[in-house]
Amino acid sequence: MAYRRFYRNRKPTVRAITVKYAGPCMCCGGIIEAGRIADYYPIGTIAGVHESRLAHLEAVNGNSRACSEELKRQDRGLNSFAGDGLDARYEDQCKDSCGL
Repeated sequence: MAYRRFYRNRKPTVRAITVKYAGPCMCCGGIIEAGRIADYYPIGTIAGVHESRLAHLEAVNGNSRACSEELKRQDRGLNSFAGDGLDARYEDQCKDSCGL
């Protein structure tokens, strides 16, 4: 008697996992340490990306406190450049582009 096998093609789904090895978050670039809970995106969940990715929990939805704190920490370094001499740099750039 032959048995019929049925195969269902299902799209991979995002899962919340406990991270075994530290790796970068795909959203903010911060390191997710081992032992933390994170979202795991297997191959096929993100269009055009052919490797699995990790992200802080609820990062892609915009509800991640860990990602927002990491982005704020990274942003502090960028804002320190803007403080000193920003107006002078802007005026020099306008002179060059406007021909004044």
